[in-house]
Amino acid sequence: MSKSENIIDKELFLEKFEKMSLKIEKLTLEISKMKEKLDKTNKINRSFGLEALGNSKPLSFAREIHGIKSPTKLYILSIRTVSELWKGRKNDFLITIRQQEKETHQDLKALGIRIPIDDMKNLTTLAREVLSMLYISSELKGIEVTEILREVISEINKDGQSMVREIKQNMMIQ
Repeated sequence: MSKSENIIDKELFLEKFEKMSLKIEKLTLEISKMKEKLDKTNKINRSFGLEALGNSKPLSFAREIHGIKSPTKLYILSIRTVSELWKGRKNDFLITIRQQEKETHQDLKALGIRIPIDDMKNLTTLAREVLSMLYISSELKGIEVTEILREVISEINKDGQSMVREIKQNMMIQ
């Protein structure tokens, strides 16, 4: 092999190597974009609520409410506290709906709504909507709603200070 053929082979090799490197770089970029898109999709699809559920604490005065069950799943609504910092907020109520396996009671999915404890407007709206549901149900069943409300309010008044203490302990509020 002559020196000129050797140089031509080297140039040809370098040219092909450069093209292959560019193709590898392009492929790497495409794979990176696909991975980023997949990560975003997984982040959207994965249950934010299970993570928030793990970082929250149940409240002793807030009982869980069981919804209509399916043959294999349980649905549970609960109110919890979250003290971790998330999106610049901390010390929130977490209203969560959990989906559990009926036999094992393992949480499969959860959806949580965080409401800051000092967001009086949203908390008032939430309380009004829940009381409206109670009123409607009572009216439809022909039950006197005032007695139920009187009982609920007196229970809240009686246990109020212990509820506040529990929130202060869970959320580290001074």
